[in-house]
Amino acid sequence: MCDIICAGHICLDITPVLPSKFARADKVFQPGKLLETDELVLSTGGSVANTGIALTKLGIRTALMGRVGDDIPGDVVKRLLEEQVGQAQYLSAGRGELTSYSVVLAPPGFDRMFLHNPAANHTFWADDIDFDLVRQAKILHIGYPTCMKKLAQNKGAELRNILRKGKELGVTTSIDTSYPDEDANGINADWEGLFGNVLPFTDIFMPSIEEALFMFDHDEFCRLKAMDGDILKNLDIDYLPRLGKKLLDMGAKIVVIKCGTRGYYAATQGAEALAGMGRGMPAEPGQWAGREIFTSIYRIDHVRSATGAGDTSIGGFLAALIRGYSLADSVDIACATGAACVTAYSATGGIGPLEKIISRSRKEWKKTPLAYTGQYFRMDAARGLLQRNGDRE
Repeated sequence: MCDIICAGHICLDITPVLPSKFARADKVFQPGKLLETDELVLSTGGSVANTGIALTKLGIRTALMGRVGDDIPGDVVKRLLEEQVGQAQYLSAGRGELTSYSVVLAPPGFDRMFLHNPAANHTFWADDIDFDLVRQAKILHIGYPTCMKKLAQNKGAELRNILRKGKELGVTTSIDTSYPDEDANGINADWEGLFGNVLPFTDIFMPSIEEALFMFDHDEFCRLKAMDGDILKNLDIDYLPRLGKKLLDMGAKIVVIKCGTRGYYAATQGAEALAGMGRGMPAEPGQWAGREIFTSIYRIDHVRSATGAGDTSIGGFLAALIRGYSLADSVDIACATGAACVTAYSATGGIGPLEKIISRSRKEWKKTPLAYTGQYFRMDAARGLLQRNGDRE
């Protein structure tokens, strides 16, 4: 038995710990130079591992489903998962295939960089999912289909098939995306066409703002990028409702947009739509219905690595949802889980039980200041929260 199934992209993360001298990464990385690092951290990565292990550590019964190769890195992935989630892993191994891996470079003070090989993730499909378990679960969460060839090609036909079958079995469906590789061979570039097919069978859709802009408003993506390359800094919070409405109109019931250091945005459809979400729907659909909120993140003074922060925050959101929390509290718990993530070098090393995450957020951490000068939302300064004008508390 499990409450949530995390399926899709999984890989081996290889992370050299970079000492303080790498804080001048733009000066340090030079061709032909030998650089001494600290310890090497081997951990599982990708949505399946990051979100799935986070959910397990939060105390949610979770099953992990992915595809690896029949090679040594695949054995390492299985061993690492065995140590953290026990038997609740269902990994198929493609004969002659390679296991996906990422080399994670996280210099102090810089955003992380990745060298990534998708490998066996490109051949993941419906047969890699145990639908007998889906029949018992509350939520089926699919991670990173945007960088998985078989799920993204043909306008997402295989992904739509998986989600439609999940809905027939009564489960709540959820998708998290990754930043698309424009040059990836065989990956569909018609993202609106793909998600136009997929979102009618998707209850919860959780892209980052960069991913959402790239796929659904490329003109705005290019405009913000052209300013100084920093989309988050130039993002107008009052733009988010326009994007949220578009994704709700495409079929999603709950839209969550991760805005990195700026915060978290969420928008929901009406009570009738939420009531049809399946076994993982909100405990009180009326309290979630027709809402829009934006909240700032928690400030962490000593960030080890931001690797997996978005994935683990999704774990926090889904955990809060099935535990019966309100929308505002679920978004806040998502931010707190992401904050716990960045206190460790591995994606899930800083995650603990849900109650501990909530306690730390209330006693140890403070929200970053939420500067807002727009007209769409009203400020709840005490909670670091914006709510749409006219929304009830």
